[in-house]
Amino acid sequence: MVKLIASLLLLAVVAQAYGDFKCSLAVPEITKDWVDMKDACLKGMRHQIQEEINASYQYLAMGAYFSRDTVNRPGFAETFFKAAKEEREHGSKLVEYLSMRGQLTEGVSDLINVPVSLHSPNSQSESKLILDNPPQTVAKQEWTDGASALSDALDLEIKVTRSIRKLIQTCEGKPYNHYHLVDYLTGVYLEEQLHGQREIAGKLTTLKKMMDTNGELGEFLFDKTLL
Repeated sequence: MVKLIASLLLLAVVAQAYGDFKCSLAVPEITKDWVDMKDACLKGMRHQIQEEINASYQYLAMGAYFSRDTVNRPGFAETFFKAAKEEREHGSKLVEYLSMRGQLTEGVSDLINVPVSLHSPNSQSESKLILDNPPQTVAKQEWTDGASALSDALDLEIKVTRSIRKLIQTCEGKPYNHYHLVDYLTGVYLEEQLHGQREIAGKLTTLKKMMDTNGELGEFLFDKTLL
């Protein structure tokens, strides 16, 4: 212990004497011809990343609501928490793709805006911060029942799917023709979105039938099938 403390003190003295330790290696000069996403397709990719993150936070809000002790629908909570994880992973994969294409070497601070709940500012400086940087907000945080939540989830998936389709149209059109990206979005993202929409629509149909005949008991029983 004494040796460790002595080593830390020595390191502090050296740091104070020589200043902050900084890497002084220069960035090597290499061709940038391989970095060719400098158009509306790149802007669309950044927008899609934000859409995926927004969807993830909305699903988190859903999961949190159904986890409340006053609501207590663990099946719905688990379903929405799982959906939040999937949307977050979608955003991460798109970030990884941009990195592969050489688009994350600088200017990443504006890549993702974290959705928050709006509140009254506590100071003049906070008011100015909100005005200068309007936050992305979680659209909804409470639901009347499971059916309304699934309906919102389906609307959310439709919105994300339309955004992906718009991105595909942008990236495959002239003069861009980013064939590799379009194939990736069509074969991976769009495929999963369409299956996801069908799954939610099916669950919503079944739940509404059960609630029409059994009311809240129908929702309670359906919740058990989600576990």
